[in-house]
Amino acid sequence: MTVVYILEKKAYKDIHHKELDTILRFSALINSSLNLEQVLDNAMKYAEEFMEAEASSVYELDEKNNELFIRLARGDRKEKIKGIRLGLGEGVAGWVVKNAQPLAIQDVRKDGRFSDKFDRITGFRTKSMICVPLLLRGKPIGALQVLNKKSKRPFNQADLELLNSMSQQISIAMENARLYQRLQEKYTNTTRELRITQRKLIRTERLAAMVHLVQGVAHEIRNPIMTIGGFAYRIKKELNHNYRLQKYVDIILDESARLEKLVREVKEFTDVQTATLSLENIEPVVREALKIFKPLARTRNVKVSFRAAKKIPLINMDPSQIEIALSNIIENALEAMPDGGLLTLRISKDTEHVIITVQDSGCGISSDKLDAVYDPFVTSKPRGAGLGLTMVHQIILNHGGEISIESELKKGTLVTLKFPLPGSANSGP
Repeated sequence: MTVVYILEKKAYKDIHHKELDTILRFSALINSSLNLEQVLDNAMKYAEEFMEAEASSVYELDEKNNELFIRLARGDRKEKIKGIRLGLGEGVAGWVVKNAQPLAIQDVRKDGRFSDKFDRITGFRTKSMICVPLLLRGKPIGALQVLNKKSKRPFNQADLELLNSMSQQISIAMENARLYQRLQEKYTNTTRELRITQRKLIRTERLAAMVHLVQGVAHEIRNPIMTIGGFAYRIKKELNHNYRLQKYVDIILDESARLEKLVREVKEFTDVQTATLSLENIEPVVREALKIFKPLARTRNVKVSFRAAKKIPLINMDPSQIEIALSNIIENALEAMPDGGLLTLRISKDTEHVIITVQDSGCGISSDKLDAVYDPFVTSKPRGAGLGLTMVHQIILNHGGEISIESELKKGTLVTLKFPLPGSANSGP
């Protein structure tokens, strides 16, 4: 009798030491990583080793749909069960999560709560299992499950206690991983917003410096250009039938006219650096800008589609500047479709903005040139100052709005303008 007692005591101590060692190794792992998949995989590996189990899995609760999905599975046939879901209360895991109570089942075929859904899909035969809930502040968030003793022996109390101990730490690990992921997303979003803001500030400062430069240049060259053009015209009138010299004078006149147009564009650009805002309806302005370009659209065989949402609210705006901005955008769209296409304009709204989109089916802009479209004097046109989109960008800034351009070569371009509603952030006076 004494020998039997000593052997039983030794066996109990061995199990206790093995359980303690597993818990200690598991605790060290939990605290050493925020990689949840790695933590879960190693945790269930330790659980399987301690319990001599054939397979294991971790379920997570999708609260929105009241369903359990496999967060992690171990075993030879784990790939087959990914994506399978259980309703809350369905199967052993569903019952455990719904009732927040552990279950140890020695023969699943005799338990009405068991669902053979996974066995039918994988061909695995579940005989016995332990399933414990994952609780966070008393609220179920999932479940741990181990299947089948390799030794064919039943699961015991030590197995259940070990899995319960693991579940407490795994619940905390899952919460920490979620918090860490949210922090990462917040950091990523904040970094992205800072970069966007930095680019906007750099562009604004660069434009301000450019305005001062072009104002000075335009002022200095305007009078000489007009003088050259005026005298060239007078010379042409005096030449009579000297066609060779008239040809040269015509070139001077054409180039003078081009330079005068350039000066006008520069002056227009400097004139839109500030805006006088008042509460107005933007739809008539959009319709007027579109009306101006309808003849050009017809000659280019471009179909025009326009639609405005009902009850578009008034916004603080400078109508003349908005018309200039839309005219530049529409003109660019039509020039991108020399062989016909579709021009689509839409006016819509959300909780904070009135939104105008202008989309064409034209040649598009390559990704390497997209970042430079707002820069002054950057243009693909043979004539023009390259100030169109620079002016548009400045006008949208004057209104506290946002502009974005999406484009793909040979598929077209989408320009989106957002104007803040009165009372929202960035709205004008």
